[in-house]
Amino acid sequence: MRWFSQWPEHQARVVRWILLTGWCLLILSLLIPVLALPPSLAPGCEPNAIECVMHRQPGNRLFWGVVVPSGLLILVVGSHEFWRRICPLAFVSQAARSLGIQRKVENKRGRLEPVKVNPDSWLARHHVQLQWTLLIAGLCLRLLVVNSSPIGLASLIIFTLAAAAFAGWFYAGKAWCQYICPMGPVQTILTGQRGALGGAAHIGSTTKITQSMCRSIADSGQEKSACVACQVSCIDIDSERHYWKSLWGKRGLAWAWYSYPGLILMFFELMMAIEAHVAPKDSELTYLREGHWAFDATLPTRAFDPLGGWLPFPRIVVIPLLLALAGWASFAVFQGMERIFLHRYEKLGLPTAAELAVSRTRLLATFFSVNFFFWFVDPSQGTFGPHGGQWMRSLVLAVSAIVLFRSWSRDQSTYRRESTSDSLRRQLKQLPDLDIALDGRRLQDLSAQEIFTLAKALPVAVRGQAREIYQGVIRDLIGKGSLDRAVALADLEELRQSLKLSEEDHHAAIRVLAVEEPSLLQLDERTLQLQQLREEAFAEVIEDFLVISSLQTLEVAALPAQLQSRLERLKLDSGLEDADAERVLGRFSSTGDLARLRMQTRLQQFKQERAYLLVLQEHATDQVLLHPLALAMEQRLNGIAEVFPPDVLEKELQQQPDQSASLDQALETLWMDPDPDTAGWVLMVERLIRPEVVALRLQSGRLELGTSMFLESQIKGQKHRDLDEFPCLANSSLFGDLLPSGLLWVAENGWLKSWSASDAVNLKNLILLILRGGATEITDGGQLLQHGVGSVIGAMEVITGEPSMSQLQACSDGLTVFVFPVHAFDELMQRSSHFTHGLLRQLAKRLKRSDETPMSGSF
Repeated sequence: MRWFSQWPEHQARVVRWILLTGWCLLILSLLIPVLALPPSLAPGCEPNAIECVMHRQPGNRLFWGVVVPSGLLILVVGSHEFWRRICPLAFVSQAARSLGIQRKVENKRGRLEPVKVNPDSWLARHHVQLQWTLLIAGLCLRLLVVNSSPIGLASLIIFTLAAAAFAGWFYAGKAWCQYICPMGPVQTILTGQRGALGGAAHIGSTTKITQSMCRSIADSGQEKSACVACQVSCIDIDSERHYWKSLWGKRGLAWAWYSYPGLILMFFELMMAIEAHVAPKDSELTYLREGHWAFDATLPTRAFDPLGGWLPFPRIVVIPLLLALAGWASFAVFQGMERIFLHRYEKLGLPTAAELAVSRTRLLATFFSVNFFFWFVDPSQGTFGPHGGQWMRSLVLAVSAIVLFRSWSRDQSTYRRESTSDSLRRQLKQLPDLDIALDGRRLQDLSAQEIFTLAKALPVAVRGQAREIYQGVIRDLIGKGSLDRAVALADLEELRQSLKLSEEDHHAAIRVLAVEEPSLLQLDERTLQLQQLREEAFAEVIEDFLVISSLQTLEVAALPAQLQSRLERLKLDSGLEDADAERVLGRFSSTGDLARLRMQTRLQQFKQERAYLLVLQEHATDQVLLHPLALAMEQRLNGIAEVFPPDVLEKELQQQPDQSASLDQALETLWMDPDPDTAGWVLMVERLIRPEVVALRLQSGRLELGTSMFLESQIKGQKHRDLDEFPCLANSSLFGDLLPSGLLWVAENGWLKSWSASDAVNLKNLILLILRGGATEITDGGQLLQHGVGSVIGAMEVITGEPSMSQLQACSDGLTVFVFPVHAFDELMQRSSHFTHGLLRQLAKRLKRSDETPMSGSF
């Protein structure tokens, strides 16, 4: 349901003011309690009777019995999208922003901007522990002091409102909600993957303002995003992405999630134990559900009174201890459940066993937490009669069971497929006449699986655009912050299979993006999200600028001086770098400036990398290990040149390449190549030929471009076990077209072997690629064959399937070969066209000799 996120902001503001006014009246009622009761309302009421206390202190019952449970009920039955937009504390925390008095610091452009929580700060790394500690402290404070004290409750509410306002002044965005509010983790736990009526932000969204995202209203009356990327990933933007991103690595979240059911049970057990002297034992549960527990006249000594005869220690010691023990016990139970799930799923061979074990255990913890809480609490406070509370509990049970059932079978790959399909859908819309082929169905009505099937079934004529479609999907997902660049290769594997693309196509798409939109790959996720938000906000401002100025398109050079001055002020206020601002302005130009700038950027990149290629080729004559890197650079050039018109490419190739390029610049470029094996090969080569630059190279990092086992081993300085084979393979004409990743595969599947002069060579189930020396072969027909460097021996037997009857021995100079097993032969032919062509040439010569020699035997 998207109604909550699409609910008009001006209506939400009215509701916030009403709720905040209600909170102020509640505080007032707590500070000025009714001291006397009309006899008609409570005839014969004893001064300290619970009924009298309830009437004198209505604020306590209203807050603890209605307000708090109603907020949780909204989260459970409704959605965080609704609650986080109307929460009075969140509203107060935004007061400083609305008044324009937030704390600001000077940015690198010399302009003041609000301060955000630094992702490396203590608060950003430990906020869950802080929030959960504050929650437990609040439970203890309520049980010991605040629960029955109007002044105490009023003070607590006032202090919390002041803290929210201060946090909103001190930090930008929803810093209070994300990093400090004790209810923040509770909302994460209760929401899970998505609330009962929560919308899916990652699919089908027609607006850039999703879920409970911060928003404001422009002068034109149009809603716009007010998000400042105070947290990545954010529950207010996409709750399910926040769920999966927080599955591991979020300090304290696992403990909070698993301890919550135990805290709820222990809290209400302590509440009943403390209030046992007020209500008869057999009605304690009813006593809790009707909210009578909010009133206790024994406040002055309760903190130091013993909890009961069975535990003669002060409550101020016992209550925190019991809550902590209950949380620990609950954590132990659910952690044990997680281990059981993990063992079972690993036994079934599920590839995502660990992920499913954690996710499903958390879903169960949420289910029990919700139903434990509402077993003890009735937000209606008896308004709907004696059975109203039971109906409420049944509703919560049904809703939580539906959410559990809906979420149980989901995993991160499902979310990723849906998110990718949404971006793929946008790319497919650009294909001509596609709707006609859908037989009356609309593209937006297709499911995620149907979108992938459609991509797989595209006609061959359209499949030529597969790379562009794939590149558009990557640009869209990275731009939205929905794709982790470090694992993008694995995350998009299903999409590549549907489009019949290879891993190299992925690397090529990343290279194109690095040229056309380098900011997408050069910025971290938080900065990238902030920049995207700024660009979207700037685009909205430019749209308003065009409307106010009665312009259809934006031709900056043709604008009057007054409008140009105003446009410059808008650019400055956007907080964007000049290049980024110009890119946004290019969207509104009719002259195709954006496309022209992209072409110029590509041409400049082509010139640079062409010069790097010549440098690598020159040095590869002395250092054969540079040859695969030269091939990698050539492949980069081909990817850049793909979109050039023939005349542009021909003109560029006629130009003399830059002679000032250096080997260091070439290797630096390949170190940042999307293929991690290429980067690893750079490190390996530099350790061999110029080890003094390795430390500096490692300092530059790769900006989340992905990694591999080979790259990691080179970063650690480990010598590769096949290092001795690499020069031989790189120098062989048979592998003249293999990139570093291809040579690594070849080396992994084969090994070097040498024989002395006249030694017999065993050829059974092996293929020999001669690297040094030579061999003599005597066929079973008596034919004498000489094999030199570059020859392939044993391939004919693999092709025909007949065992070799030939005798093979090393020549007088000895023999060094690369031995390759038969089972990997087919893949080798697919990987290396040089190997395949060389093999075909050798076989053709051998067949020709056989035809000329009648006595020749089998091949």
